[in-house]
Parts: sequence; structure tokens; C-alpha cells
Amino acid sequence: MYSTTAYLYQQKQQVLLINNSGAYFDRRWQSVYAKNLKLNRGVDNVILFEFINQDQKPVNISGSTITFRLIDQDGCTLLLAKDLVHLNSTYGRAKVTITEDDLDSFHAQSASYSLERGSGDLWEAVYVDDYSGGRGNVDILDTVYPDFLESKEMIVPSYTVQNIDSKNRVHTSAIYVEGLLMTTLQIDLENFTGSWKAQGSETLLGPWYDIGNEAVYTNETNRIGFNVEGLHNYLRLEINQFGQDAVITPVMNNQVVAGLTVTAGGSEFVYSGANINIEGLGTGATATATVSGNAVSTATVVSGGQGYITTPTVTVDLGKISKIKYR
Repeated sequence: MYSTTAYLYQQKQQVLLINNSGAYFDRRWQSVYAKNLKLNRGVDNVILFEFINQDQKPVNISGSTITFRLIDQDGCTLLLAKDLVHLNSTYGRAKVTITEDDLDSFHAQSASYSLERGSGDLWEAVYVDDYSGGRGNVDILDTVYPDFLESKEMIVPSYTVQNIDSKNRVHTSAIYVEGLLMTTLQIDLENFTGSWKAQGSETLLGPWYDIGNEAVYTNETNRIGFNVEGLHNYLRLEINQFGQDAVITPVMNNQVVAGLTVTAGGSEFVYSGANINIEGLGTGATATATVSGNAVSTATVVSGGQGYITTPTVTVDLGKISKIKYR
């Protein structure tokens, strides 16, 4: 059986804080504070600092404000500034926490950092490298999580309502995913009533096979995310919307929609409180539909609107898929 050793440790930096009390007239120190800081994107980073004087003794930092400044490698841009939290002021111990959110907007890079101490009216540098410099090195790394992979958009088809029984459905464009063990998709729904199912294929021309279960939604407005697992050369979504062939005629009165008459109830409607679209040269008319036996039985005006100089077109709103992203 194989075993491996893992280390759980905290970064601790020894840095030089000059004792200017008058007891020291020489700046002397050992190069014990010159190692690079490591900041890992995707997690919180706690860095401990221990402040010592020229004789490697702890410096009391009571009453001091010490600020950690993250600077780009060129030294031109301040990326981040945070005050240290005192842990034990008498022994010169403090910490700074660089959170996941702090590093979220930065890419992996080599950068610099400095520490500034404020005490009363005095602001002074803290020496952080072995050449008595006030600036040290920082490596911002993607070691914990992989590099961010930007999502791509899948083409949403301009589809019409299809027949449930015949399974005559429409499909999104196929995407090439060879070699990926998992593909993540994100779908934006707007009042969508219908279903979709992931399908895979060895070639762009098929044949296509179903992957996983069919997802069914009723009047759903949401952002849905899901994973498609397994090795597939190509993926696509098979989409179907429920409900077809309903005919609704508006009754007009003085450019206002006064009522709605269901001329044909259609079939395959699964949502009992379907919304109604009223479109024409006017504004503000809204209505809802009542479904019985998978057909539209009645349509009720909620607001008659105004200014309909011609008879508007009335349809049952089945919603839409506005966007599909994948990575």
C-alpha cells in the first residue's frame, strides 16, 4: 500500500523592524526574512509576521498600525492594502488574511509586497528582504484550483412547438467535447414549459444516444446548472415544448381588449395557469389561460390595456430558453 506525507502549516515571515529607541546605532541582522510569500487563488491565505530588531529580538508593536500592501511586479500599481491584526503585540506577532475574494480579480503572477508601520505621526518601512529593502516578493499562484476556464455559448435553436407523442423534437448545436470526463452546462429559462435531454454521439452526424434523465419544467424562470458525465465526442440538447394549436380570439371594445374567446383549445398543454401573449399596435393587455384535459379551456383578461388600433394577436406563452453556456 502506498502512502504519502502531507504538510499543514502556516506561512510565517520574520521581518526587521528597526529599533530607533536610541539603544542601537548599527543596523545589523541576519538574512532570515528573505523568502517569497505564496498566495494561492481560490482559498483564504493567512500569513503570520514576527517583527524582530537588529539583534533578532522581538519588537513590541503595541499602538502600531502595520499595513500589508500588495504591489504589481512593475511597482506601479497597488493591488491590495490590508492592516495586520495583532496576535501578541509584546512579542511582535501579527497576521494578515488575504481572502479568496481578495485574489479573485487577479491572475497568477509574480508580484511584490511591502509593510508600513504607523505609530503616532511616524510612518516607517519594515525591512522584508536580506538587502535591507522595504519590498519583498510574492507569488500569486493557481496551485489550489486550476486556471479559470471561460464558458462558451451553445446556439439556442429557433424552435417551434413539437409533438410530444411523436418525439419530433429540435436540437441545439452540437459541441465538441472529446477527452472531457465531465461537461458543465448552464441554461437560462424564461417562463419555460417543456423538457430537454442531453445526447451524445461519436460523430457530428450521429447516431445520437440519450445521456441521463429527461428534465421537465413548468413555467420556470431560473438559471439551471447541471453536469454531463462520461466520455462523449459530441454533445447536444434535445428540446421540446409542451402545448400546440390553441386558437384564442380577442374581443375588442374602444381599442381595449375586453375579452378573450377560446376558438380551439389545442392539445398537450401541461401547465394549468399558462400565460397569454397579446401583441399588436397597443400596450398593456395581459391575460391568463386555464388548462383542462391538456387543452386551453378559458382565457381571462387581467388588464385590457389601451391603444389597440388593430386587433392584436393572442397566443399561449410557452416561455423560452434565452441562453445556454458550457465548459
